[in-house]
Amino acid sequence: MSDVLVASQPHQTPEFVQVLVDCVGIEELLTYRIPAEMTVQIGDILSVPLGNRHVGAIALHFPNQQELAEFTGETKAIAAIVSAGMLSPKYWELLLHTADYYRTALMQTVKVALPPKLMDQGCYRVKIRQEQTERGETANSHPIPALSPAAQAVWAFLQEHAQSKKGMSRRYIQQQVGRSANAGLRELQQFDLIATVLDAPQRPQPKFVDAIVLLPTPDIGEAQPTARQTEILTALQREGGESPKAEFLKLAKTTVTALQTLANKGYIAIDRREYLRLGGKSHFVTADRPKQLTPEQAQALAKILEAIQTTSVQKTAQQLLLHGVTGSGKTEVYLQAIAPVLAAGKSALVLVPEIGLTPQLTDRFRARFGDAKVNVYHSQLSDGERFDTWRQMLTGDSQVVVGTRSAVFAPLPKLGLIVMDEEHDGSFKQDQPQPCYHARTVAQWRSQLEGIPLVLGSATPSAEMLYLANGQKLLSDVDRVELPRGESNHHSNSTANSNSTGSTTNPIQYLKLPNRIGNKPMPPIAVVDMREELQAGNWSIFSRTLRDAIARMLEQKKQGILFIHRRGHSTFVSCRSCGYVMKCRHCDVSLAYHNPIPMATSAPTVSHLRCHYCNYTEAKPSRCPACNSAYFKHFGSGTQKVEQEIAELFPQIRLIRFDSDTTRNKDQHRLLLDRFRDGEADLLIGTQMLTKGLDIPQVTFVGVISADGLLNFSDYRAGERAFQTLIQVAGRAGRGDDAGEVIVQTYTPEHPVIEAVRNYTSEQFMQVELSQRAALNYPPIGQMALIHLSSADAIVVETAANQLAESLRSLEMDWELLGPAPASIVKVANRYRWQILLKFAPEHVSSLPSLDILRSLVNHKSVRVAIDVDPLTIL
Repeated sequence: MSDVLVASQPHQTPEFVQVLVDCVGIEELLTYRIPAEMTVQIGDILSVPLGNRHVGAIALHFPNQQELAEFTGETKAIAAIVSAGMLSPKYWELLLHTADYYRTALMQTVKVALPPKLMDQGCYRVKIRQEQTERGETANSHPIPALSPAAQAVWAFLQEHAQSKKGMSRRYIQQQVGRSANAGLRELQQFDLIATVLDAPQRPQPKFVDAIVLLPTPDIGEAQPTARQTEILTALQREGGESPKAEFLKLAKTTVTALQTLANKGYIAIDRREYLRLGGKSHFVTADRPKQLTPEQAQALAKILEAIQTTSVQKTAQQLLLHGVTGSGKTEVYLQAIAPVLAAGKSALVLVPEIGLTPQLTDRFRARFGDAKVNVYHSQLSDGERFDTWRQMLTGDSQVVVGTRSAVFAPLPKLGLIVMDEEHDGSFKQDQPQPCYHARTVAQWRSQLEGIPLVLGSATPSAEMLYLANGQKLLSDVDRVELPRGESNHHSNSTANSNSTGSTTNPIQYLKLPNRIGNKPMPPIAVVDMREELQAGNWSIFSRTLRDAIARMLEQKKQGILFIHRRGHSTFVSCRSCGYVMKCRHCDVSLAYHNPIPMATSAPTVSHLRCHYCNYTEAKPSRCPACNSAYFKHFGSGTQKVEQEIAELFPQIRLIRFDSDTTRNKDQHRLLLDRFRDGEADLLIGTQMLTKGLDIPQVTFVGVISADGLLNFSDYRAGERAFQTLIQVAGRAGRGDDAGEVIVQTYTPEHPVIEAVRNYTSEQFMQVELSQRAALNYPPIGQMALIHLSSADAIVVETAANQLAESLRSLEMDWELLGPAPASIVKVANRYRWQILLKFAPEHVSSLPSLDILRSLVNHKSVRVAIDVDPLTIL
């Protein structure tokens, strides 16, 4: 289909176009007539009639006369052009590659890439005609006595729902009335008793507002503007000579009457203009200049600039892994690498793992390049903001786009550089809906397709990227590395330049920033054995060492961060008399105890129990529901409990909690971090959200409440993830003039991860990690795909999983099939879950069954099937 898209536009105005429609089961192109008043181009997003509804579609091909002669069916007309020029040939090729690799339908991939609601479907709805409703006629009093039972049933149903302004969809009527609904609807339509109206989807639309525009000074003789009018005109001039009317009224502290007077005198015009809703720019930033680079930064920048220059001439993509310790100045390298890209009239794409990181990074880029050159794109923007930002990117103007995972599909026509910060972070992987893509993998493909460099930055690079960059070196001494319990090494050197993420096998340039700016030392990490605390009679979640460190921090008037991996107050509620544990009604997990969340608009305002999987909430009983015991208590710790107990220990301390509960509202990430940065709190308490990218010079202390919660997962990546998280959070300390200190509390201080973190021995740790994976052919040496099955019926999904496993085994493909087995949490949101794991060599990824094939092999309509290629977790 990519060959179809790149075909040139016809010389004559086309009358027909072939489109790919958004309809499950229809993969072939359908032909539609182009109305005379429309001009359609390849790549346009359209709305077309399909059956009794309108669906989204993509214009892909203008058929020639020979193709039209072969077509004998009815040709319907296009309903509307939703958005013009959306998909360029290279962009379309990227979507094709993504759909193919992740074994997902092409249209589903397109919908994930485009702004929300752009491909929403419309449907026809049925209503009783107005004149019938006004007469109040019923099925029994209707003047047409010859209605069939089917028509009477439909008529009675419509009468019951006559108050619905939109009417009822045909599908809903069929579900409620039964198989005879279609015959009844046809009969009522023949008697002209019902009306069928199109309920168009509520797609994002351009926003138009009244704008105040400064005009050239009119020739008005001696009638000069008053002093107040001059102030208003000066304020408008400072805004660039144009401003939305509503905003300018507040900015200039003026009135509509005053503006109309200036318009009558010819000083300004009030016009209706389109207003682009570009989010992330409401916060004021002070302009800055490029900073003096360290020798290591300068060397890394030179390599990146060389890659930019080389690719602009040769159109061959280069990938560079920038491994810089926390505080080494990676962001400044990004900024100075992007500057020449913008100067050449091209754009840069900067990807970050968390929405919480975008305000900080966006402010750095805005301060350097100005508001006009920087845009943000992530899921917390409104639909209108994402739609307008998308259209702004399509203009081809030179700009920097900072965004999260979905921004990897940003439609930048003149892309010159891609930067992925914190490339190791698991947030770059999509869990649902399909396709379960990894933004890093897609960025690698895009780099190749566009012929531009890709810079991957991290203080703790992923095993995949380290293996791709230094695979031979890291595994050269594998025979001397202690493998687990006598397992032998089955890897071969021939695999060292392959990788399990679908990326290019071209080597990655490895760039290193081993030192912090100003040669500041890395903060020393003290490990506290909590077993000894318990033996000493300290039952608190805070060790004596941690309490003393917080007291010193407060005495020195510094700031600190406390990290715990769970939100909420307590992890579960249990009866100490009978052992009963409060569980979610819809999931196979315990309910977490939460205090009220005052900052969240949609959260309960009283203490409650909440499921962290389906968000079910209920009040906490005062007594055990099983035995009526009063000893019904909560156990475990989360951010709320840490906040509460710290406040009891240090009554004067000022605290800010930073987790997904307190950052639900728009811009709350920025507001909380700005408060902390401005010195409004002494301690920031949070989850993994605060381990990434925070650069606050005043922070001298970091405490980890319980490292064990990161280690105890039955997943082969658990060690790598724990190491990365602990190193990252430790790196928040000591970035300013004062030295930092880090305290890690654990019950297993002898754990290899804890030892590696304490000594900052990342290379040795990753060498052992990779050697263990090589012995088992785990990623990045081997590759995996995880097939998920779920159903509301536990027996049905188990049967379907066993049948699918047998079908896959019968294919006799080059993969190892493990399972089927229940998921680690069997029931989530009233659906029982099973999974099948496929292990294979990277060269066999193309032999994986597609999602459509998997669905056809599962002979149960109630069973949902999904496939995750390169899963980050197999739990």
